[in-house]
Parts: sequence; structure tokens; C-alpha cells
Amino acid sequence: MVWQEANLNTKQLIIATLASGFVMWALAGLWHKIVAVAFYTQETHASHEGVGIILTAYLILALLMAYLFPVSKLGTQPIATGLVFGSIIGLLWVFPHELAMAGAHGKPLGYVFKNAGWHIVEQGIGGLVIALVVTKT
Repeated sequence: MVWQEANLNTKQLIIATLASGFVMWALAGLWHKIVAVAFYTQETHASHEGVGIILTAYLILALLMAYLFPVSKLGTQPIATGLVFGSIIGLLWVFPHELAMAGAHGKPLGYVFKNAGWHIVEQGIGGLVIALVVTKT
């Protein structure tokens, strides 16, 4: 059976969701609270304090990603496909919303592009985790 044509079984879906969700959540915490904290507090005055809600959001995102991943058909190599799939999701998840918020609330456009760039990386890694789970379990 070709990996792209396989449906995730329940075990794979749960493992992929939890693993990807926690990895993306941890990356978000490292990025927003340690690496780029000055950027986010200066540009948006965001403090990212709702840790439980943020985790819930990442688990929901990971569930949707894990569910959609097997039908993505973006390539024949699972690892590369995971990275590309996750990167596309990151762009779709963040960029249009941030662009609308920039217009509505006067956020700088530089912030929109920097934040979207980060989410391309973050969700790309989340997609990679899903690909690893799908191909290894």
C-alpha cells in the first residue's frame, strides 16, 4: 500500500495529533517566549499568556493536519511531503488572518510577514512529525 493512499487508523491519528500538537506548541513557546519575545512585545504588545488555550488550539490544528495529511498527495516522499504540507498549512492558517488584523487594527505589515514566516517553519515541522508517525506506525 502506498503511504499516500492509506487512511490513518485511529491509533495513528491519535499519536500524530498528540505528537505534532505538542511539538508545535513547544516550538511556539520557545519562539514566542524566549527567542523572539522582544519582537512580539515591541511589535504587537502580545504576551501569549493563555497556555492551556494555546495548547488546545495546537491540538485542534494538529488533528486537522493529521486528518488531511494522507490525502494531500503533494509528493512521493513522506518526509518532504510532511514539510511542504505543514508549511502550506502554516501559511493558510496565519497569513490571511494576520493580514486582515493588520488592516483592522493597524498592525505593521512587517509583523504580518515575519509571523507568517515563522508559522511556515513551525507548521512545517508539525507536518514532518505527522509524516514520521504515519510512515513509522
